[in-house]
Formats: sequence, structure tokens, C-alpha cells
Amino acid sequence: MHSNHSNPLKIAVIIQNYTRIGGAERYCVELTELLAKQHTVNVFCQHIGTTKLEGIQFHIIPQWIAKPRYLNDLLFSHWVRKATEHNFDIIHSHSRIPHANIQTLHVPCVLSRYTETSGIKKALRYLNTLLSPRMLSYLWLEKQQLCIKDNRQIIVVSEFHARNILRSYPNIVENISIAYPGIHITQSLNTQLINRAKQRDLLHLSDDKFTLLFVANDYKNKGLTSLLSAIHQVNNTKVHLIVAGNDQLEKFSEQINQLSLTEQIHFIGACEDMNTLYPAADALVHPTLADTYAMVVLEAMAHNLPVIVSNKNYCGFSEHLSSNEALLIDNPKDSSEIARHIIALQKDAKLRQTLARNGKMKANTLSWDNTLQQTLLAYHKVLAID
Repeated sequence: MHSNHSNPLKIAVIIQNYTRIGGAERYCVELTELLAKQHTVNVFCQHIGTTKLEGIQFHIIPQWIAKPRYLNDLLFSHWVRKATEHNFDIIHSHSRIPHANIQTLHVPCVLSRYTETSGIKKALRYLNTLLSPRMLSYLWLEKQQLCIKDNRQIIVVSEFHARNILRSYPNIVENISIAYPGIHITQSLNTQLINRAKQRDLLHLSDDKFTLLFVANDYKNKGLTSLLSAIHQVNNTKVHLIVAGNDQLEKFSEQINQLSLTEQIHFIGACEDMNTLYPAADALVHPTLADTYAMVVLEAMAHNLPVIVSNKNYCGFSEHLSSNEALLIDNPKDSSEIARHIIALQKDAKLRQTLARNGKMKANTLSWDNTLQQTLLAYHKVLAID
């Protein structure tokens, strides 16, 4: 390791899927590209799903087995260790990798499934774990990942996330820091209007359709079931929903048919360039049941969209939002509450404008440069032991 921080560092960045689809993955790509402007960056991954920035060296770790996923995770961890250990100043992981000296976490810790339950439920969960190689491997990887040997630094994406980690691993309190995701919109208003017209034309959405957007890679956990019920309760054929993300429509086909929503729901699948999609909507709805941050909310606000989102008990970013910046959901499982928020937005243009304006101002305070600076501070703490 170099202890002179003014010299360019040799950095290994580790993530299984290097893509802009998914909040954790997009965070990694944006941050890695900024790091590469100042330092020598090598990316170790299994798949590349976005444009490779010139100047970053990419190393593909073969995926010997896709399923079960935990075996792939263990093999990936093993081969990445062989390729990177002792070869870099900083080994920065966005995956479960025990040997990295910088760990950016994006999801709640596995152990919290046990520490945040009690009684018979807790006993049954431990019993089930003893019979689950998958859970045992995840718990083992996490325990190795969250130890603080060699002054390892743990980076999380929100205060909500930090509390979740520290409840299960209180001994890392001196080694944990927060680096919020950022936002970077380069589109002009004119481009956004062109994208809006193009996307709505593709989806056959006329201007009189009040169009909501839902974006997630885990539809159920991010609240799609409640949202579909809410749209049914709104009972207005002019309210439409675009569903984007890397999950399966089939899981919700029966519910959509039962609620007679076939004409109002538009599944478009994964979308790498979300900048072309946000302008098509009139509002974003994110009734998440658990989100350490929710980058999609920040991005929607940056695109001048009013937002309906679960409150701070469910969503990390909501801790920073007031009622004049977003409509906050007290209970994301309560579809009638979500329906009331949708109706309020649809009927009140002034409310939409106020939320969009204030949300945009909030988004403007968060940048990837801030994320970079917080990350570099963590690097310097690691290097200070030399």
C-alpha cells in the first residue's frame, strides 16, 4: 500500500454485474468512472452490461455455476481473492467479498433477519438456517466481510442503512461511514420533452392519461402488489402505470387480470437508460417495504417528477424528505392510503408542481462528486495504517 495519498492509487473494484441496471450496480459504475479520472482502476466482475469507459481495465471472473446463487457467490469470492489480494492499494468491493479493505454495502445485512426478530419466530428462523446451506454461506461471508481487521472501512448508503448494520455488528461503529448516492442529469428540458413524446407514443399513452412510474428489480419487495390494488381503487381508466425493472411480469398477471387492469399497466422490462423513461411519467410511486436508500426516488426528483414514497421507516432516502418534497406513505401495505395519494396528485396540478419543484431542489444538493469525496475519505483511513 502507498501511504502517500497524493499519488494515484491502484484500485481493484469488485462487483458481479457491472451495469447501470439496478441501484447498487449503477452506484458502482458511476463511482468507478469518477475514480478512474484520478487513479488506476481495475474492475473484476462476471458480466459487463454497460459501455466500458476507456482507461478502466476489466477482468472477467468466469461464472462456473449460475445456480444455486450462493455457490456462485462463494466461487466468485474465491477467484477474486486469488486475482486481487496483495496486488492493489485498495480493494473496493460492492459484493460479498471477505478480503476487500473497502466494503460498500447496498442492502440490509443478512444477520438482521435474526437480530430484529424475537420469540418463536426467531427460534424457527435459526432452525431453518441450520438446514439451509444458502443462508449459512451468506452469514459466513457477511461475518468475514464485516470484521475490521487491517482498519477495513465499511461504507453504507444512508443513516437508515447504518442503523441496520450496527444493530447486528455494533463493533464496527468506528469503521463505518455514509456515502449517499448522487445524481447527474445532463439532459436539456427540450430533450426531456422529446423523450416524453417518444416514450408515450411507443406505449400508446395520450396526453390525457395520468401516468405513474414504478421502477424496481424486486417488484414484490418494492410494493407493486399494493400499488396495483391502489390503482384499482382509484377506479379511473385514465390512470396508467409503467412498470420498469428486471423482474417477471408473470408473477402479477393473475392479480392484474382479477383487478381488470390489463389496459392500464405497461410492463417494459429492464431499462438501462432511465433518463429516456422518467420524462414519460407524470409521477413516480415507490411504496417500498424495505430500501436502504432508493436511488430511483432521487432520480425521479431530478427529472422534475412529483413522488409518492414510503416513509423513513421503510426507505432510507425518506429520512431526508419533508411533506412538501414528497407524499410520504405511512404504511406501504395499505393500498387505500396509496390510492388517496394518487388521487391527490392527479386532481391537484399545483400540488404536483410544488412537489416537483421542491424535489428538484433536494436532488440538486446530492452529487456523485460528494459520493466520491466520502469514498476517498474512507480510502485514506485504510491507508493511514501504513
